[in-house]
Amino acid sequence: MIFTNFNSPNFPLMKNKSFLLILIVLLCTSDFYSQSPNSYTYTGKPRFQILTKRNNIPLGIINVELFPNIAPKHTRNFDSLVSQVFYDTTAFHRVIPGFMIQGGDPNSRHGPKPTWGQGQFGQPTVMAEFSPAKHVRGILSAARSSNINSATSQFFICHAAAPHLDGNYSVYGRVTHGINWVDTIANAPRDGNDCPNTKIEMFITYIGSNDTIPVAPLLEKPVNDSIEIDTLLPTYLRWKKVNDGILYQVQCAKDPSFAVIDYTTTTAALSFGVPAGLPGGTKYYWRTRTNNGGHYSPWSQTWNFKTQMPFNDVGIKKNSPALKEGVVYPNPSSGKFTFTELEKGSKLEICDDAGKLILETFTKEQSYTVNLEGKEKGVYLYRIIISGSVSKQGKIILR
Repeated sequence: MIFTNFNSPNFPLMKNKSFLLILIVLLCTSDFYSQSPNSYTYTGKPRFQILTKRNNIPLGIINVELFPNIAPKHTRNFDSLVSQVFYDTTAFHRVIPGFMIQGGDPNSRHGPKPTWGQGQFGQPTVMAEFSPAKHVRGILSAARSSNINSATSQFFICHAAAPHLDGNYSVYGRVTHGINWVDTIANAPRDGNDCPNTKIEMFITYIGSNDTIPVAPLLEKPVNDSIEIDTLLPTYLRWKKVNDGILYQVQCAKDPSFAVIDYTTTTAALSFGVPAGLPGGTKYYWRTRTNNGGHYSPWSQTWNFKTQMPFNDVGIKKNSPALKEGVVYPNPSSGKFTFTELEKGSKLEICDDAGKLILETFTKEQSYTVNLEGKEKGVYLYRIIISGSVSKQGKIILR
């Protein structure tokens, strides 16, 4: 996606004077990353110290680690530039509180302030490495122009979450220590171009590698050996967050060996919705693992669930009276559901999709409103019981 308003303060950017200049740079450097980033192997996540100074007086230290398992080209580019002492005395030339701090332009060493952020002719460019990784507070990402493959040496660190950048900028690292100095820089007095009034320089050095292998995620829902999973709705697979996890890979298959994968995705979320329309009476197996930017975790345990058989196949005799669904509106809802056509004294039960009872009440009128605000979004089951027998049942969707 190309943003149409790159002068907006909501987008990190490299200023460019002409399309021709970018085109020449791309042509001159198109093979720069054809070998080194793909052939270079890291043992984990390379770590760097960013020493910041103002008026040649140390301000603070920001420690970062990069993600070669997510953005190998950008990681290698940054690492190579640090080894050349490229970043030393360059500035954080654009700071916006509540958004990000941006720096790394060689023009900011000694060039006139109006050129800071424009970059220099002949700088190698890095192909975009967009991923599902989120631009949350402390994330380090690549600045670019309207050309998605125009990233060079400039980077930015998120002062706050910036979800509008997700999938459009290349995330390749995060702050591990010193986020308070990001706060200080973001809130520095600045001019009308968001450039600090007093130059804030950086000096970056390599300080080692984080070779930690993350633990396998713990699965949550649907609970193992679940049955009667409704095929008319998406089936949400959920797991618990791993502390240093950035991305999660999920696999779902009818084959317990996962030799043939039916559904798979890579996501930054803690859930994945298997699409509606699964065949009935079928057992599925699923698992997930996390990527911390340097290593994958082992796969989680393998859990399974079985989809519901169609009523006309098994389970209910043709002459058995089918249970009616209650009248409930709105459905889906963002929180409140009103049940109508109730009998006074009937019992209303609501369970989550794992079968855990979350509400039980006896109705005193012919209508009753349930408030599920604050509960986890998803599908809930309800039953209306009269004199010990279930008279109505169905599903409500909290969105």
